Amino acid sequence: MQFQKRDSKIEGCFEVLYKQHADSRGFFMKTSHTPSFAELGINETWTEEYFSSSIKGVIRGMHFQTPPFEHAKIVTCLTGRILDVVLDLRSASPSFGEYTTFELSKDIPSAVFIPRGCAHGFLSLADESLMFYKVTSVHAPTHDAGVLWNSFGFKWPVENPILSERDSRFARFEDFTSPF
Repeated sequence: MQFQKRDSKIEGCFEVLYKQHADSRGFFMKTSHTPSFAELGINETWTEEYFSSSIKGVIRGMHFQTPPFEHAKIVTCLTGRILDVVLDLRSASPSFGEYTTFELSKDIPSAVFIPRGCAHGFLSLADESLMFYKVTSVHAPTHDAGVLWNSFGFKWPVENPILSERDSRFARFEDFTSPF
């Protein structure tokens, strides 16, 4: 098998472990393969891809898109190191309101698959962290939403994070009504 899967406590959210082939020149790694992804339960068509660069102490999140533009997402860290956080917003899910975390870095050949109905965010733990995202729907600004980063019980390991104004104004989880 090209990839391995490490489940989390949130149904459908898991880490994809890549095989890295290294030698004296550096390394090579396959990050996507439709038949292998199907074996893991990823049967998605990716419609957009993004990069983001964040300095140490930046929190980006907790982001999602509402129906009918909700999306699944797969993210990986290309440089630096991040603490990735996923929050289950699916009201019928047994893990509704629970979160799970993953550490991603250039030294950890893996990605996180985030199913529809989950919010996603991360904290940059390095001076510069470069993230790569693939999503299953086109960005829809009127359906772009979030939950306040510090309102769902997770204790972020940073005293004074750097936030966008937008991220600092999202609704608290306790005041949030899930569309999922």
